[in-house]
Amino acid sequence: MKGKLDKINGKWVVEYSTSSYSGGNPKQLGSYTKKVRQKTLPLLMDSTTFPKDRSNFVIGSRVKFTEVLVNTMGREVDPNNLGQNHSECVWYAKLVEDKDEQKQHLIDMMKQDEELGLYDESREIKLEDVFNDEKREGVKRVIHQYKVLKGLSLVNPAHLQMTSNGHGEFPDAYKLTEKGIQYIIEQLNKE
Repeated sequence: MKGKLDKINGKWVVEYSTSSYSGGNPKQLGSYTKKVRQKTLPLLMDSTTFPKDRSNFVIGSRVKFTEVLVNTMGREVDPNNLGQNHSECVWYAKLVEDKDEQKQHLIDMMKQDEELGLYDESREIKLEDVFNDEKREGVKRVIHQYKVLKGLSLVNPAHLQMTSNGHGEFPDAYKLTEKGIQYIIEQLNKE
């Protein structure tokens, strides 16, 4: 939708016209009545939609917008979802950027990133830095330990101790003994 900016009581609003037809086929001249209504919506002033560059933000300037329903928490609500609470919700005009403005916004963000040095060559990550010999050995060691632990069976009663919470005659769990811990460490250290 398109409208024009205005300021009423110190608050930005968008004024626009809506048309409705009644009494016949709008495609046939003279067989219908066209009603034009002037509407005014307050402008949604959140940080994501309100333009940072307000140089062309003057009373009477033409803007593109959509109508959005906003709850008391400032969140947009789907007007077609009757499962959402619409009480105390207010209709607002939310500015819409055209494609050129969106592109310019991305270009400006990238320029800011360049100024911060995010694209410097010195920040290039080399494969050897990420996956050097020391790290490769560490990965091999972890894989080996995983395979050992997966194939490990503790069948020696000296490695486990039954534990109980005091209810019932069967144990609730088994706890490793010192000998069991020592056995696992020995198995992991075998190459």
